[in-house]
Amino acid sequence: MDVSWRSWLANEGVKHLCLLIWLSLNGLLFWKTFLLYNQGPEYHYLHQMLGLGLCLSRASASVLNLNCSLILLPMCRTLLAYLRGSQKVPSRRTRRVLDKSRTFHITCGVTICIFSGVHVAAHLVNALNFSVNYNEDFIELNAARYRDEDPRKLLFTTVPGLTGVCMVMVLFLMVTASTYAIRVSNYDIFWYTHNLFFVFYMLLMLHVSGDDWKPYKLRRLYFIWVCRDIQSFCWFADLLCMLYNKFWQENRPDYVNIQLYLSQTDGIQKIIGEKYHALNSRLFIGRPQWKLLFDEIAKYNRGKTVGVFCCGPNSLSKILHKLSNQSNSYGTRFEYNKESFS
Repeated sequence: MDVSWRSWLANEGVKHLCLLIWLSLNGLLFWKTFLLYNQGPEYHYLHQMLGLGLCLSRASASVLNLNCSLILLPMCRTLLAYLRGSQKVPSRRTRRVLDKSRTFHITCGVTICIFSGVHVAAHLVNALNFSVNYNEDFIELNAARYRDEDPRKLLFTTVPGLTGVCMVMVLFLMVTASTYAIRVSNYDIFWYTHNLFFVFYMLLMLHVSGDDWKPYKLRRLYFIWVCRDIQSFCWFADLLCMLYNKFWQENRPDYVNIQLYLSQTDGIQKIIGEKYHALNSRLFIGRPQWKLLFDEIAKYNRGKTVGVFCCGPNSLSKILHKLSNQSNSYGTRFEYNKESFS
């Protein structure tokens, strides 16, 4: 049966155009990042130490970042319903593309799984090369502390390594519970494991923040968390304590500044104890004084660019966005980024 090109374009053209754009973005991002770490003069010595593993780990990371930023959009039901029922998308062909949102979500998910495999494999090679190719002339570039250090220590005692392992475990649970057999036999398993995406993105923030394989070093990370009740802190308290103790052991106690704010006082005594001793002095009642905090960060980073990442309600986002745009006497520039799940 002959195919009518006019009918094919009407039914499939926009969908395949979007797919082509998405593929082009992924390919271009991967290739540009690969070339940057392969030929960039600022990564010359790091490339000599790690070789191809450096290029593949960073290039795959750029593709992962892109798809992690896109994968949630197709599942924003309110946004899709608004676009379908309004004149914002006047073309019926374009509106039909919105009906493929679930397919695009799955496509991004499969891409994340594939490039996570590439990323993990490349980092396993990097961990080995860091140990074998330890160079005393470039101590700051070495993730290993001495030649022939056990590569497993680099994976399980560093922030990027430990958070990366946790992210792989979370991703494995989400993917396996997304199979047709699981969804049909017990949909609740699929639903609850898919809600682990919040944990995944929190780990991703820590993973990126702890990654110092760049031409510059992260001077300090401010982690400000505001919750209504004490139970909201407990599920993440173990990891925060681990990070705090790790930086103290490395003689870098100021590397991460943890501040926990509790807007309700009921049950505050529940977090007090030897297990979470490191967090007790960082738990405050009320809300942060954002203006004073921004002034402190600006003073500590004179003339620098500071990234601000907000994950919370719109009311908080507006406050931080406004403060990021305000000028200061220290020449510090704040770059505002937002992710909201409310």
